[in-house]
Amino acid sequence: MRPTKTTAAILSACIFLHVSAQEKEDKLFKDSKPLDIALKVSITQVKDNTGDTLYEAHVLYFKDGKETYDSVKAEMKTRGKFRLENCYFPPLTVKFQKDDIKGTLLEGNKTLKLTLPCKAQSSANLLVVREYLCYKLYEIITPYSMKARLVNINFTEQERKKEKNFQLKGIMREDADKMAKRLNGKMLGNLTATPNVLQDTADLVMSLFQYMVSNTDWSSMYQHNVKLMQRGKQDPLIPITYDFDMAGLVDAPYAVVSETGGGDAIGEQNSVRDRLYRGWCRPDNVTQFVRKDFISKEDKFLAAVDALKDELPTKDIEGIKAYLGQFFKILKDDNSFRKLITSQCRKN
Repeated sequence: MRPTKTTAAILSACIFLHVSAQEKEDKLFKDSKPLDIALKVSITQVKDNTGDTLYEAHVLYFKDGKETYDSVKAEMKTRGKFRLENCYFPPLTVKFQKDDIKGTLLEGNKTLKLTLPCKAQSSANLLVVREYLCYKLYEIITPYSMKARLVNINFTEQERKKEKNFQLKGIMREDADKMAKRLNGKMLGNLTATPNVLQDTADLVMSLFQYMVSNTDWSSMYQHNVKLMQRGKQDPLIPITYDFDMAGLVDAPYAVVSETGGGDAIGEQNSVRDRLYRGWCRPDNVTQFVRKDFISKEDKFLAAVDALKDELPTKDIEGIKAYLGQFFKILKDDNSFRKLITSQCRKN
């Protein structure tokens, strides 16, 4: 008997949600404990070196279960746009030579993304932790996510003959190409991704997640804070999202409501805390399947928040859980789900 369209769609969703890959254990991301690292960087020099392929030579120090630091040669350059232009500490791409990291905690990660706080104030560190939480929440709902680890950074700013020290929180994130290899896929270059070329379940999961954390600073169509992966030459494209500093769950003081959302935004928001659904319309059976999967993982989401009780004040923990609770209240109520999500989906 041939499967019905409904059965086929649900089977596709099941395959998506339970995808697995044969992968070598990654020591760096296996441990959830924050990693202690140290850097000496001239912020001015790194910011001035804006070429896409130009890296500054540095040394990365890290503690791998020891009291003293180990070190590896590293090359660094800035990345991104908004934070590079508006923040004191720029986000970095860190590159290593394969032989230099062989046998170390970093082995297998020739390139890493390093997110730093925007400003020097201690409160900025809490925002980094909240953004890190977004990555961990995304890992719960989909295997198509970039691994991330929280880091404690002993950061020394070198400017001429003066040095200034900062104790920072940061996010170390795996490179997209490494993630694709881990998932038996391949990253694609920039292209205009219409909804029909996207894997509907993966796209729906990403869109509903963005609604959960109240982030509109993304676009799958134009790859704004979204990358596209393909597992087979004839397979639909899988959107993978990152960079959540504009999300309402993070609630950064510099966050603003996206006017264009990279091309996909609809509706209005008065604050980044106001949720707005921006996903494409998908078949109802797939929508309900994904909806139920989110609901089934509510306890895991809340447990991930509690896991950061040593990194965030109690009031922040409770506030985040309450914010997520509002999302699940919408998911569990048919009228609210229809009014705020399915009736708001993009048709073209």
